[in-house]
Amino acid sequence: CLAHAMRHARPDVDERRRGLLRLQGELRLRLRALESQLLHALAATQGSILDDDAVVATLETLKADAAEIERQAADADAVMRDVDAVAAAFTPLARASAAVYFALDRLPALHAFYQFSLPFFERIFHAAVASAPAELPEPLRLAAMRSEMFRLAYARAASSLHHERQPALLLLLAQIKLRADEDDDDEAGSQSAWARFNADLDFVLRDSVAGGGEAPSAVRAELPEDLELLLTVGDADRRRALYAHMRALGWLRAWLQAAGDSGDYDDLAFFMSSADAERCVPPLAVSQSDSDVGLALRELIVVRLLRPDRLLSAAVRFGSAAFDGALFAAEATLRSVAESESDAVTPIALCSVVGHDAADRVDALAAGSRVLRSVAMGSVEGFALADQAIAAAAAQGSWVVLKNVHLAPAWLSQLEKRLQSLRAHAEFRLFLTMEINPAVPLSLLRRARTLVFEPPPGVRANLLDSLGSVSSSRREGPAERARLHFLLAWLHAVVIERLRYAPLGWTTKYEFGDADFSCALATVDSWVDRAHVAGRANIDPARIPWAAIRTLLSDSVYGGRVDSDFDHQVLGSFVQRLFSADAYGAEFLLVEEPRLEAPEGTRAEDFIAWCQALPESEPPAWLGLPPNAETLLLVHKGERLVADTRKLRALIDDDEDEEVEDVAPAGHADEAAVDRAEVPAFMRQVEALAAGFDATLSPLHGPRAILAGEETEMTPLFRVMQRENSVAHALLTKVRGDLSQLRGACRGELKQTNHIRELLSDFSAGVVPRSWLATYAVPRSYSLSRWMADFADRVRVGQRLAERIAVGSVVDVVRARSVWLGGLLYPEAFVTATRQAVAKRLGCSLEELVIRLSVIDGAVDEEAFAVCGLKVEGAVWIDGALELNDGRHEPLPDCCIEWVRSEDVEGEDSGLVTVPVYLNTDRRDLLFEARLPFVDATAFSSSAVVQRAVAIVAA
Repeated sequence: CLAHAMRHARPDVDERRRGLLRLQGELRLRLRALESQLLHALAATQGSILDDDAVVATLETLKADAAEIERQAADADAVMRDVDAVAAAFTPLARASAAVYFALDRLPALHAFYQFSLPFFERIFHAAVASAPAELPEPLRLAAMRSEMFRLAYARAASSLHHERQPALLLLLAQIKLRADEDDDDEAGSQSAWARFNADLDFVLRDSVAGGGEAPSAVRAELPEDLELLLTVGDADRRRALYAHMRALGWLRAWLQAAGDSGDYDDLAFFMSSADAERCVPPLAVSQSDSDVGLALRELIVVRLLRPDRLLSAAVRFGSAAFDGALFAAEATLRSVAESESDAVTPIALCSVVGHDAADRVDALAAGSRVLRSVAMGSVEGFALADQAIAAAAAQGSWVVLKNVHLAPAWLSQLEKRLQSLRAHAEFRLFLTMEINPAVPLSLLRRARTLVFEPPPGVRANLLDSLGSVSSSRREGPAERARLHFLLAWLHAVVIERLRYAPLGWTTKYEFGDADFSCALATVDSWVDRAHVAGRANIDPARIPWAAIRTLLSDSVYGGRVDSDFDHQVLGSFVQRLFSADAYGAEFLLVEEPRLEAPEGTRAEDFIAWCQALPESEPPAWLGLPPNAETLLLVHKGERLVADTRKLRALIDDDEDEEVEDVAPAGHADEAAVDRAEVPAFMRQVEALAAGFDATLSPLHGPRAILAGEETEMTPLFRVMQRENSVAHALLTKVRGDLSQLRGACRGELKQTNHIRELLSDFSAGVVPRSWLATYAVPRSYSLSRWMADFADRVRVGQRLAERIAVGSVVDVVRARSVWLGGLLYPEAFVTATRQAVAKRLGCSLEELVIRLSVIDGAVDEEAFAVCGLKVEGAVWIDGALELNDGRHEPLPDCCIEWVRSEDVEGEDSGLVTVPVYLNTDRRDLLFEARLPFVDATAFSSSAVVQRAVAIVAA
């Protein structure tokens, strides 16, 4: 990078530098030649050297030549120092460029498909250097080169990432840019400002949960009660995070105290309720030394704590501030990549999410201007055709597109070897369309120029895409066919859009795609053709075989991908509503609240025009989801952004050589202080984190044995609690041992093993070690600190339960007090054991019993098992029944689990709705189903509860 920049910006200096390098090489060769002549003269000497005139003459000649060479070398060194002084101005640009390249090289940590090669970055750097106007002064020209390098790095690399991963790249580049600015400025004031900025940045990337327990009363007392009520929105984790940051960040505490002292909460209240909260953060108290980017960073911290749903937008604003207000965008297009960002031996990989195909983009690009050969992969015949097409196109300079190459991973490995020796025409281009699939060789992706394509979000975009894919031949026939196509497109749009809200929309991200719509379209047209009488322009909607269409759509076309009963109910509720003769009635409602009527019309153009008039983004209610679903989605994306940025920053910090701090303490602490200074910064942070976790676990003693007095009571429930006790003890011992080893390695007391290196990597990135996760299930979004706080709570509760069981009957203990169901390591085993206990007492089979979950209202039945810690998503418990809310999580009062004979619950269905009970918010593990009452259940359809995905989670 340094050589190229100097060659372009200062060709005169670069020429002098290369000339001096050549001269130094020539001088070294002359010195070697003189040494050889001297040795040969000495070897040929006969008798005394001083008596040999030839040797003396040779020595005098060599001495004169050596003196001349020494003089020329000194002159060259003096000139080289001048050249180095000029080159020093280009060094910051080269250093920043290297940091950007290594940052791109670490992106595969987020996704294996994010592969970037050195030639890819070289093209970026060369374009950035060439873009700077030659007439600018050198400092401004270098600044322009660096700015353009950052812009191009984001613009080209971001097009190879998923859309939700692009802000993480922007934050990473912003950190590199700010670090480069710090290195350029050696003033003490700048260094102290950077230290404050870096500390604030650490708080942005810190886990939001530092430990269990509520906020200390000393901190809470600093805020007025009405201000605390305004701020403490959300769950307890967010409240703990707010108070933890208040303790650590003086400016945040001063800002909130100032708001409380003034008593004017209008700005703060507007910020808490605004749809663009990142743009209306109340003024923060800043010092004169704080820069605009420092202020933007503090605003980012405030948004993360109080409005996490706006974190993505606040991060983009911070990135813009870091680059002096410039707005970066992923500008790489398929045309620009094919024409200027790739060459004949660099394939262009069009990577699409499952169900989306980008091959038509290549067809549109080549239409009318290029000869394009298309080959579908996946069969042996396709391999031969692909080889022939590549050979012919490489010779002629035409284009080739190979479709669905992820179906031929073995052939792709051969293709990579072939490209290395391929002599192709300069205009030749090879396009590879593929799904994002782990079978694709990563080495090929690294060689290729990758572009990631995702379907546009929103119901409107999906409707237009689906209706636009219907051929004109399919539109022939009865006029009612157009409305059926529209209803099918609406169903497809709802199915696809709910994937964005998983696990709320669907419990799993099913592979729904365009192929499903095509199959559904063929299915509907087939049944319409059967019912249509030839020669007639219309068909009676009542004669359409709706039952067959509904069954095929819900059980086969779309339902064939669904493996959850509750997801199948969601799909069935939409199919049942849309596909009936009522859909042809006047004022048919696609959505009841907010009211959205189906369009009138009999032609496809009428429905397309209606779709074009829809807004770009729709309310979640159109998808059957609660109003707060979009906010929950944005919060989840914000948490993922922080986790991604933390992981990338940890990897980059691992690669950097940490400088030894200049520490000179007095007295006997000198050696220890120097040793401490030599420890890399990230290891000091890991040691501090491990020490904090150690302190969290230190009050937890080994669990008390629960066999005392219970030697003969080996019931299923006892064995479950015994297993809980032993597994928790083993995991606690393992975690403590890992923390001890980790701290010893960070202090240099233990040699690093592969296991310790993995722990260091996980702790640096804030990721839970896999060996810890293998014991019991937790949400995939859990960070390291959150897992530790949750684990400590589980062990603490488990110890108290074990102590009670050790001195009493296990059945009496679990019935006397509520058991934290989600806090058990294996709650499904506990539920099964309660069923076995009741079946044994009643003398019946397990199949005869059904579960009943009810909220405790008064005394608990002696045959029931009390549980606590349950939360309901999408509803709230009010006056003995559930009522739909805006989608927030609400705690349930203590409940009891009862097992009753199936014949005893017959006839109890009136006013009850089936609600799933999941292990945690991931909704991967279903514990059981519960039938609960809803407020005024007759006033709404049970499909509303199903579509809103109302559920209970245990943890």
